[in-house]
Amino acid sequence: MRNIDQEFDVRDKLILGLDIDDTAIVYTLIDKLAPFIKFYKVGLQLITKDGPRIVMTLKRKGLKVFYDAKFFDIPQTVYNACYEATRLGVNFLNVHAMGGSKMIKFAKQAIEDASNKLQVEKPKLLAVTVLTSFENKEIKNILKTKYDIKKMVIHLAKMAKKSGADGVVCSPKEIRLIRRECGKDFLIVTPGIRIGKIEKDDQKRIMTPYEAIKHGADYIVVSRPIIQAEDKIEVVEKIINQMQEAYQK
Repeated sequence: MRNIDQEFDVRDKLILGLDIDDTAIVYTLIDKLAPFIKFYKVGLQLITKDGPRIVMTLKRKGLKVFYDAKFFDIPQTVYNACYEATRLGVNFLNVHAMGGSKMIKFAKQAIEDASNKLQVEKPKLLAVTVLTSFENKEIKNILKTKYDIKKMVIHLAKMAKKSGADGVVCSPKEIRLIRRECGKDFLIVTPGIRIGKIEKDDQKRIMTPYEAIKHGADYIVVSRPIIQAEDKIEVVEKIINQMQEAYQK
C-alpha cells in the first residue's frame, strides 16, 4: 500500500483535460463535473481561444488549474510568460524540458518573483520530458541521438530537477524510472491514461488509471475517456475506483 496521509482524497489526484474547442461546452462540463473533479487542465487549444477567462471561471468555483501551455522559447520570453501565468493564480504550469536548464531556471525565477510581488500562491513548475505521442524511432530521427525514449526522459527529468522544476509531465511508461532517479518528492504528472480504446488515438505510451497510480504517479490527466463518454460521471467514478484500488493495495 502506498503511504497517504489522513487528509488525502484520491479525487484531488485526478486532473480533467479540457481539450474541447467549444467554450460553451467547456463551461457546461465544468458545472456538471465540479462536484466530482477538483482539478482541470487548460491546454493550448483553450488557452488560445479563451485562456484567462477559463482560468478565472475555474478559480471562482474554487477549482484548481493546470496551465498546460508547454512554454518553450528563449529564457526571458519564458520568464515573462510564467510571470503572467502565475499572476492568473494557476496551481501548475509547465515548460518543455528541451528548452534547457537556463530556460527552466528563468521560469522558476518568474514564479518566485510574481508570487512575492503579487502575493499569490506559487504554482508548481513542471517540465515536459518527451510527448506521449512519440516513439523511439521519432526521437532518434528528430534529434539525431542514440538515446532511446527512456534514456532521454531520465536525462531531461534529472536536468529539470537540478534546474528548479518541481516535477515533470511524462508518459506512464517512464514513471518508475523517474521516481527511482529523482526521488519520492519530485512530482510526476501523467497523461496518456486510458480505460478503453479511443478512436484515432495519437497517444502511444499509455496505461490505465490503476496502473499509473500503482507505478507511482502523483497525478493523472484524463481527457478523452471522460469527455467522449455518454455518462461522464460514471466514467469519472470508474477512474476514481481504480485509483483508490491502486492506493489500497
